[in-house]
Amino acid sequence: MRGLILAVPNKGRLRGPTMELLERANIRPLDDDRIYLSNTTLEGVQLLSIRAADIPIYVYYGIADLGITGKDVVAESGLEVYELADTGFGDCNLVVAVKSDSKYWDPSVLPQGTKVATEFPNLTKQFFNDLGIQVEIITLRGAVEIAPILGLADCVVDLSSTGRTLERNGLRAIGTILRSTAKLICNKVAYKTRHEQIKMLENLLVRNK
Repeated sequence: MRGLILAVPNKGRLRGPTMELLERANIRPLDDDRIYLSNTTLEGVQLLSIRAADIPIYVYYGIADLGITGKDVVAESGLEVYELADTGFGDCNLVVAVKSDSKYWDPSVLPQGTKVATEFPNLTKQFFNDLGIQVEIITLRGAVEIAPILGLADCVVDLSSTGRTLERNGLRAIGTILRSTAKLICNKVAYKTRHEQIKMLENLLVRNK
């Protein structure tokens, strides 16, 4: 039987804290940072370094047994995986934000047909459907905050931890869709068939968070 594979972000805001957590648990990659699948100092555990947004996919299909990624990413994927533990880092909110001079102060009063720029089309659609507001979703992959200023969108749905990035781009939050932290997630089948190994790794990470 192969060892456990733990998927971790290969870059972005969660990469540093994830690797620090592993370091505290004495789990260090033995291969170069550019190697996607690396052996580690913990026998029987390998690290798979991929995009944070892809981690739920690899875990759901059983390529990775476990993964560390944001709750926002897991929710956006819509894939059924177990959330075993909160890592204690990556705290942020998925918010609806409008231009600072906008007359709107709550998402529920945004007009029908509002254009919304976001990296989270599924969560955005669900949120506005629940409000009974038909919106036009414009899916972007980065630099979402600039969309209202350039006239591409009326508002954005984006991650915010302090609000400073929104403020610097002339935006303000008017509602929160989701609070997110980095989660340790697990494949459902692996949790049953490799329970002892998975609990060992989970306990090791939780003790050192």
